[in-house]
Amino acid sequence: MTTPNAVERNPLARWPTLSGWLAGFVVGVIVLVIAPIWRSPTTNYLIPSYWAFAFALTGVASFAGVFVLGRGWLLWSLAITVGVLSAFMIRVYVDGIHDRTAHNLLPFELFGEFVLTLFWALLGAGVGQFTRWLADREEQRGSYAPRWKRSK
Repeated sequence: MTTPNAVERNPLARWPTLSGWLAGFVVGVIVLVIAPIWRSPTTNYLIPSYWAFAFALTGVASFAGVFVLGRGWLLWSLAITVGVLSAFMIRVYVDGIHDRTAHNLLPFELFGEFVLTLFWALLGAGVGQFTRWLADREEQRGSYAPRWKRSK
């Protein structure tokens, strides 16, 4: 029986989709919901400044998540993208309260933002996976075992 390492014991590490969705939702809420609150709802807050920050933070969070967890880069990228778009739907709701015609082309908005966010998430995840592969030493790959249990 092997002793699981900290990543294997962590439930968020076992399910990269859940942790990816949570990371994306946090990025989306901070950048797309909370940050534009101080601006007037009639101003065009989404093009391009807030989405540029959302894309950049999605790439950084995707890099960090895949580098730390080391598994599920594709599922992580899809989940973080869905998380950002879930948070964006909160903003769409807030905008709909102020002006019902604010997002009259919402399906096209969502498709474009999904593609761009997924691109940055895949880019960050790919760099994170490659960096993790470079950082892992051959003798350290695989499941964790304490030093006293390793064969000499």
